[in-house]
Amino acid sequence: MSSFTVIDYIIFIVYVLGTAAIGAMFGKKQKSTKDYFLGGRSIPWWAIGLSVMATQASAITFIGAPGWGYEGGLTRMVTFVNVPLAMAFLIATIVPFFYKTEVYTAYEYLERRFDVKTRTLTAALFLIARGLATGVVLYAPALVLSVVTGMDVSITIILMAVIAVSYTVLGGISAVIWTDVIQMFVLWIGAGLSVFIIFQDVPGGWTEVLNTASQTGMLNSIDFSIDLSVEYSIWAGVIGGFFLHAAYFGTDQSQIQRVLTSKSIRESKLSLVLSGVLMIPQMLLFLLIGVLLYIYYQYAGDPNINNLNELFPRFVVNELPIGISGLIIAGVFAAAMSSLDSALNSLSAVTIRDFYSKFYRKNASEEHYLKASRYATVFWGIYATIFAFFAGNLGPVIEAVNKVGSYFYGALLGVFILAIFTRRVNGTGAFIGVIAGMASVWAVTAFAEVSWLYNNLVGAVVAIGFGILVSRFTEAPASEKVEGLTIHRNDAELQESLSARAEAAVSVEDESLIEKKTKKWPLYLVLYFFGVIAFLLWLQNM
Repeated sequence: MSSFTVIDYIIFIVYVLGTAAIGAMFGKKQKSTKDYFLGGRSIPWWAIGLSVMATQASAITFIGAPGWGYEGGLTRMVTFVNVPLAMAFLIATIVPFFYKTEVYTAYEYLERRFDVKTRTLTAALFLIARGLATGVVLYAPALVLSVVTGMDVSITIILMAVIAVSYTVLGGISAVIWTDVIQMFVLWIGAGLSVFIIFQDVPGGWTEVLNTASQTGMLNSIDFSIDLSVEYSIWAGVIGGFFLHAAYFGTDQSQIQRVLTSKSIRESKLSLVLSGVLMIPQMLLFLLIGVLLYIYYQYAGDPNINNLNELFPRFVVNELPIGISGLIIAGVFAAAMSSLDSALNSLSAVTIRDFYSKFYRKNASEEHYLKASRYATVFWGIYATIFAFFAGNLGPVIEAVNKVGSYFYGALLGVFILAIFTRRVNGTGAFIGVIAGMASVWAVTAFAEVSWLYNNLVGAVVAIGFGILVSRFTEAPASEKVEGLTIHRNDAELQESLSARAEAAVSVEDESLIEKKTKKWPLYLVLYFFGVIAFLLWLQNM
């Protein structure tokens, strides 16, 4: 077996420094918070789509998904089969609506539609949830560095935090997206090489792999059990997972912020179509790597790991050729830094837009807000570092991120559905709905044997129900809280909006033509979903 050599270290250092240099290059071009947070709304759709995937993949998928596959085969694939459905829903409803309202953060819209307290509560929940999840994101590359160097993981967490925060302070959303594009190709290459090498080392090759995987049930991914306690049934994956990803991609500022950087509504939708199509084969690839490693170690002997998150990094370092392992580990690091950059940038955006400029410094200069944004980035880097010390106790990192978010995201999705799709719900109803949604998730988790994938469904449904109920017994919202702020806009409101944008010398597209061209995209994603289910059933019954 080989190990991490001097050549690997050289490749690793050069690659990481090169990625950091890209971040610094974009940082020099930033003159305002619009540049820092939205990239001047000039990022192409395909780069945004790959960036969305990179954030989902990055170091977390790279080290977490193979551990999943090694432990349970393709069982957890049902967590992601719903992604095309979630993207179809977002393309048809929430995302184009956000783009038209021209906000920096999703929570700004909630103040316009409801009130200040609803905006403040939801923004605060995002900061807590994403801040905790960012700690897990930081833990992942720190664990890789610990495996490679032999240093204690606590030391590598601090070391990674210093590197990542330093890079993040310099880079804005443009740096996030363009470095993510690079990372995606590096990770795909690394995954492909790993699959190839494992096949070379397993006696009998592809035939033996298929036979062993089939006999051990490693290719089984669809469980039709209606028992709510079955963690990864198809129903938990499709229904609960739909609400998980609709909430994540539709209400999490770290994701919605990317969509707002595009040049047009059409390009925003295209970016989500790309993510919705490619995310499933990407996850299948990394889970299959775990299955292959399970079969590989049946011949090679016990991998001797204490944590499933260490499985794939150890294989990369010990089994891949000199130079290749350095490039792949460097890619994991750079991808992790890009994901951290994205999370910290969005945390900074919400901190400055929804709190600092709202309550503390209302009329400061753009230069001041840009400087404050970088200080906020440092603060959230420290916050994530503290939580990273506890992330190792949460199990596989990819599952840990989703479980942390499940306490918050369902309720957040519920309040956005209330805001966009209803006209009668008021700020009080929305505020109480969010609190009730989160309380319901806690109650289900504490007192019921239910798959965690249903948490987002429970939170959303309860938030919607309480929001409607409370609003019926309280005063109706004022007209300015409804007109032009729900999906039920009349022709006069639409024309007024377009005229206002035209008078402001903003490029206005023919929205009716755009809607006509993109109307069938959600349908194509739904058909793709059924194709995925059919493929997984075929694989399961080979």
